[in-house]
Amino acid sequence: MEENRIRTVLAEKLTAYRKRAGLTQAELAEKLNYSDKSISKWERGDGMPDLLVLCKLADLYDVPLDSFLREGPLVRSQAEQKSRHIIITLISIGLVFFIAAIGFFICYLAKVRVGWLAFIYAIPVSMILLVVFSHKWSNLLWQALSVSGLVWTLCGAIYISFVVIGGIQKVAMLFMVAAVFQVLVILWYVLMLVRKRNKARKEADHVLS
Repeated sequence: MEENRIRTVLAEKLTAYRKRAGLTQAELAEKLNYSDKSISKWERGDGMPDLLVLCKLADLYDVPLDSFLREGPLVRSQAEQKSRHIIITLISIGLVFFIAAIGFFICYLAKVRVGWLAFIYAIPVSMILLVVFSHKWSNLLWQALSVSGLVWTLCGAIYISFVVIGGIQKVAMLFMVAAVFQVLVILWYVLMLVRKRNKARKEADHVLS
């Protein structure tokens, strides 16, 4: 990207993020301990703030540092992203239980007594969604917790099915299998955490070398 284009994009983003935050140039200048003339100069593209100021602005607007140089729409703040992810997750889980309610109603009309199991199996299905979303949006801790939740809720649903439908009582060994799998899950994510830290350390060493 050419220097003139960098100035233009930076000026546009500085203006847009300030307006989105509901700040005037004078209010922003006060927060940064700069004059409003400096803010106006940056937003006109007549000058560029230094790296320290950009870091302060990134913290203030809760966006990544490189978002000031990205062409295209504004990057959502971390708080906005988290809220959006939570809403999407809740709506998805709500749809799962809505489908379960439809299944229960159909079973009720058909006089099937175990229709309530639809709600039991809606729990591990919801956990599958949490596994998918956590691996897309969250850190390793939430990923491990979602997988663990899936293991135990699925095991519980299968156990209830055996007891209620089949009348089989001796299926407690399912929980032993789940416990072994839980240990494997913990070991796997500990390994992933170690690999992630080693990768970050190598990248830091490469930058310093």
